[in-house]
Amino acid sequence: MTQSPSARTVLVTGFPLDAARRLARELTGTGDHVLVLAREKFALQARELATELTQMGPGKAEVLEGDILALDLGLSGADVRRLHAEVEEVHHLAAIHYLGIEAPRMRQVNVEGLRETLELALGMKKLRRLCVWSTVFVAGNRTGSVHEHELVVGQAFRNPYERTKAEAEQLARAAMAKLPITVVRVPILVGDSRTGEAGRLEGVYALASQITHSEHAIVLPISGTHPLHIAPVDYAVQAAVHLARLPQTEGGTFHLVDEQPMTARSFFDAVADAAGRPRPLLSWQGRLQSMLRKIPAVSGQVRHERSFLEWFDCEVRFDATQTRLALAGSGVTCPRVAEYVDALVQWLRERDDGLHSATANGVASGGSRW
Repeated sequence: MTQSPSARTVLVTGFPLDAARRLARELTGTGDHVLVLAREKFALQARELATELTQMGPGKAEVLEGDILALDLGLSGADVRRLHAEVEEVHHLAAIHYLGIEAPRMRQVNVEGLRETLELALGMKKLRRLCVWSTVFVAGNRTGSVHEHELVVGQAFRNPYERTKAEAEQLARAAMAKLPITVVRVPILVGDSRTGEAGRLEGVYALASQITHSEHAIVLPISGTHPLHIAPVDYAVQAAVHLARLPQTEGGTFHLVDEQPMTARSFFDAVADAAGRPRPLLSWQGRLQSMLRKIPAVSGQVRHERSFLEWFDCEVRFDATQTRLALAGSGVTCPRVAEYVDALVQWLRERDDGLHSATANGVASGGSRW
């Protein structure tokens, strides 16, 4: 198959993260040649995805087995020479998001992993853009309006994730003098706005699942009065791809957010209404630990980290003026929650039915955090 003149060879890190999978699908769907970096333990999954995407066309995907923590990403000399000669675009998604991971490991992946990627990118002769995926939560404990150009302005960080992602952004900014970098900051990503499908049942989805399947009103340990910063993963992927290919976005930072976010209360009420379940009761975080023990779908993930729920109780808004201007006319916009909440709930129901069926047949499933 001859590659389209407008197609690019793109390196994607972060597999098996859901956003990385969807990014590979989005890029091959427009004819690009995607190189998926995957660690040995995930290589088989990555090759299965690459085969599927290549068969679907019009682009193609292949797997490079490596590790972002190793010199030259753990790639062979031949692979490094190939990347230096062929890669035109990089999307760096590899990161640890799970708040229960110890700070040294999180820094190793989130900061040093980006450092290794930047070093490799310096040798890419055809590189047009390196898109660094970050998070709006580099804002830490800030309140009020946070603008896209702002990074470290005296805020405190509530957990190692926020701190290490801010450190990674500082690395990216320092490298902008030598590399064509764009930074995209995402909020909490939920599933596909059309299908509701998500890679894992965690975070907001874990809470939504609890509401969807409970006959009684559950109690959530949040006030629910502040904005809940979420966005569908398909919007984030489409926006990042578009922004990475605009000349004027080089050197910029962009918030991929819903500019009219619901409060946490309104969101979880909407989930309950769509599921035909009782609306949850909300309580302030003073009862956090006891509440978490009563929410099985959540307790295993956040029992060591109150920061997960603090993200639901912070009066902060993320200005997305530059994103809005850059995406104008592209047709890429963040859908409102009302447009996808039914799909979210339907997917949660089908997933639960599937798990019950698998359990009845003696099948166990599991996932990976990174």
